[in-house]
Amino acid sequence: MLGSNIFVKGLGFFYRVVLVRLLGVEGVGLVEMVSPVFSFLLVLGGCGIQTSLSQIVAAKQGSESHIYFRTALMILAISSTLLTAAAYFAAPWLVRQFAPDERILFCLQLILPAIIIICLASAFRGLFQGLKYVGAIGMSQNVEQITRVAVGIWLIGQMAVLALPEKVGAVSLATVCGEGIGFLYLLYVYFRGRKEYFLAPSRNHSFSFKAARELLALGLPLTASRLVSTGIMMLQAILIPLCLKLGGWDIRAATEIYGRFAGVALALLHLPGVFTSALSVSVLPAVAESMTYDITGRRLMRQRINDSLQAASSFTLLGMLLLFLFASPLCTLLFDNPPAAVILRILTIGGIFLYLQVTLISVLQGLGEVKILLVNNIICGVVLISGILLLTPLPSLGISGAAIAVDISWLCGFCLNLYGVYRKAKIKLDWSNIALKPAAAALIVLLFYYSQQFFSPSLIENQNMTTMLWQGIMVIAVYLLSLILSGGLIKIRRQK
Repeated sequence: MLGSNIFVKGLGFFYRVVLVRLLGVEGVGLVEMVSPVFSFLLVLGGCGIQTSLSQIVAAKQGSESHIYFRTALMILAISSTLLTAAAYFAAPWLVRQFAPDERILFCLQLILPAIIIICLASAFRGLFQGLKYVGAIGMSQNVEQITRVAVGIWLIGQMAVLALPEKVGAVSLATVCGEGIGFLYLLYVYFRGRKEYFLAPSRNHSFSFKAARELLALGLPLTASRLVSTGIMMLQAILIPLCLKLGGWDIRAATEIYGRFAGVALALLHLPGVFTSALSVSVLPAVAESMTYDITGRRLMRQRINDSLQAASSFTLLGMLLLFLFASPLCTLLFDNPPAAVILRILTIGGIFLYLQVTLISVLQGLGEVKILLVNNIICGVVLISGILLLTPLPSLGISGAAIAVDISWLCGFCLNLYGVYRKAKIKLDWSNIALKPAAAALIVLLFYYSQQFFSPSLIENQNMTTMLWQGIMVIAVYLLSLILSGGLIKIRRQK
């Protein structure tokens, strides 16, 4: 799954670069306005069934799993179909009333059929997860991403002479095609190995209200938390362009600036997540397992939490350093959008708190503190929306104000989740290895990098791809060497 995740995220980043090149940041801005709305509808239609089904199948196994699987499939078919139909017919009115740019309507309506496909596929993914047949899930993601990228690039090329909304619609069609092919692959795997690997024969093929109650009882609380997260992202996508319009930019300029923010700067900022996501996934069961030991449990929990935070801090700080130092050449050489570098540099300041927050969330999930996470998420959302409303309309800040608001919300989330870990686990964190040693290594890197201005200023001022790669390798080497000499990597090695 890790290899599949890296491949999917890497291909997705390549696709983003191509989209910015073909559609421009204005077109990507339209795509980024639709994406949070689509994610919100997916969470609403999915009802948390995938996670609950995987847990139930893992616990029950045997022919009884077939009842839960078929019931889940029926629930998802009904909920996704009704939601898609309602969203399609309500979209024109909703876009007129709330959307910052009405050109997103065509793109939004074209992508809606993917809701049905993804929701139905989530039942099969939940089944495969419960049976620990994750290879099929990873391969389906690969197939989906390859199809989406290939179809998207081909369609945009075919629609080159059309207006921007129609070209952006090609991205939606590509998503539907990709999800469809991925779903067909899951169906192929299921029917090929149904009798041998997945489900024992069952005489009961009808809908089970008992199974439905169990599935929804587990899934709906998860849905509430995810609705808050995706709802906040949807509000962000709506409010930032609207606040830019209040600051004096016209609608096209506001859409372009938002595309620069969400389509370029955030895309680069999320690159380190390809590697840290694997860490976060492993933290949850590790912490949960440590709670089952009576005598050594607290010591083991403290060690695992400290090691996970140390690893997240060390790797995240290196990623943020690279993005901060090479923001300008990355935005210019990859996306041909130099103005995005300013936004990216602001976001890297809060980026480390984002990734540490992700690790802390996994720790709290392992401790069973779901309610704390929901409350913290709501508080961070209020902070984010307030910051966007206060800072973005200021002509002196504009989109930089939105980036500052995002940084503040990440810092707020880190502090709240850290407090939750302290209160629940009651452990002492090793701040020397978590913060001081990585910070010292980062300071040495900054001194090394900017000292080049005195010896060879052209290396910094005139960076091409080759120069950036060599300097990046040097930055990584200096950072890792500094950590090794200070003992900052010792615990990570022991953990391995």
